Amino acid sequence: MTQHHRVAERIGWTAGRNVEQDAVRAALRIAAIAGSYGISLSFFPAARSFLSEFYGLDHQPMEPGREVASIGFTIDPEKARFQLVRLNRLSAGLRIALFPVGVTENDSVLAVGEEGQLLSFGLGGSWHVGDSALEGIENLICGLAPRRLRESEHAWHLKSTAAGSPVVGAVQAALTAVYVLHHHGVYSARSVCLTVTSLRGIGAVIAQRSIGIPHGPLGEALSPIVRDVEEVLAANADGAGCEVKLAVEVPGVHAETAAGLVGFSARFGHVAMQADDLEVSLRVGAGAQTGGIHVRVVDALRGLQQMS
Repeated sequence: MTQHHRVAERIGWTAGRNVEQDAVRAALRIAAIAGSYGISLSFFPAARSFLSEFYGLDHQPMEPGREVASIGFTIDPEKARFQLVRLNRLSAGLRIALFPVGVTENDSVLAVGEEGQLLSFGLGGSWHVGDSALEGIENLICGLAPRRLRESEHAWHLKSTAAGSPVVGAVQAALTAVYVLHHHGVYSARSVCLTVTSLRGIGAVIAQRSIGIPHGPLGEALSPIVRDVEEVLAANADGAGCEVKLAVEVPGVHAETAAGLVGFSARFGHVAMQADDLEVSLRVGAGAQTGGIHVRVVDALRGLQQMS
């Protein structure tokens, strides 16, 4: 038996533990309470599996944690009944289904996601505790640091001289992102969104256009997209005094990533003294910091950063 299993045994867990009957009753009661608030709780398989294995267990810390303080907790979904509205808002914000499974000693709610990951949320924010039920329980007991769930943006600069012109560089970067994001299963895109924003005054958007990516090899799409971008800029003083941004934000059917959860963009013109300076960025929503999408986004980001 591994140390991973022995840690969970400290709170009464054993391999094969099954209290499904009691767990289901508790889940149905909390679902009924949620219904009284107008909230529909889906008791999906991962939540049923978690509660069947861990329902009724609790932990009282007896020693310091390895990385952060060991946290006491109780696995009982009804303990989270006063946080159901907040849980519902978090689920909508992360764009993943959640089911409450318990609370911690500092009044944070423990919830399971559809992929079986264990999350927590409270006054200290929202956190990914573990990729699986057993891993999450162990991390809480041992005091291993969770991963914070919050939007992040990774930005870096490309040398415009390598591309010849900022327009060509931006389109090349966007098409590279289309390939990388598709390759890593984050999402497929068949269009890019061009936005031209004035740098004067309140920064009004003076032009916005969706440009389709022609079917066929991505390399052959470069010239027609560059031509479309240049036509828009020519109609708006060649983009002088403006920020020009190409965004790849249109998920397709290749992956199940929610629209807007992850987005790539390339922009130039935003730096007055270096108008041709090309900046690219990958925005990662809080919901992409957990589950299988997190691993795919990390791999995609590594591939994208090779452009610099």
